[in-house]
Amino acid sequence: MDMSTLLELQEEARQIDAKLAALYETDGEIKDLYRGASLWYSPVVEKPQVMFLGINPGAGYFNNNGAPCHFFEPLKIMEYVDDTQDYQLKWEWQYVFGPKGLNRLDVLSKSVKTNFCYLATEDEAALKKLFTQIRGKLDIAPYEVFGNWTKQVVGLVHPKILVCEGATALEWLKEWSFNGEYVQDEKTDTFAKGHIGDITVLQFSRVFSTLKNADTVIEQLGKALG
Repeated sequence: MDMSTLLELQEEARQIDAKLAALYETDGEIKDLYRGASLWYSPVVEKPQVMFLGINPGAGYFNNNGAPCHFFEPLKIMEYVDDTQDYQLKWEWQYVFGPKGLNRLDVLSKSVKTNFCYLATEDEAALKKLFTQIRGKLDIAPYEVFGNWTKQVVGLVHPKILVCEGATALEWLKEWSFNGEYVQDEKTDTFAKGHIGDITVLQFSRVFSTLKNADTVIEQLGKALG
């Protein structure tokens, strides 16, 4: 893995977050939307079996601590297998990879997890509003900046399987990170499958943090893992 590129991406994230953190102290619109920044939810390893890509971090840290988060370094343990973490999406993936599913918790523990955008907000609607604020007040093109972040990170990690956590994550990946490079192979009402070069891309439908059809997830991931 090209660590210099990874460090450059993390430093760019620090700089953007620092500008927003400064505005947070004086700008009411930013204060209503911005909840910090968090880059990684796992160690960063090259060529894992699976990489997870969400939309952006939620506001859990902010709601618990009353202040924005600022986390830029990779974690020591993958959050989905961390016993100190307790939230629905973690348990969904534990079930999929656990004894009643794929029985491959070893794969889950060695997976990489990040988001298309590392800026934390209450929800997707708030993120889109924050993007508007960023474009106007920081003269930053957010979709282009975070699309490039995602493309660079996916290229550095180069997983066998990229799991998009939600339809928006896949749509933004296709439009802003790999425009013209993503090829769709299959799509139903519960999942989508495609590829970017030799990387298999999967997206599974959810109802909030609950997977819509866990059996389909297990089946499709099992096929992709081989």
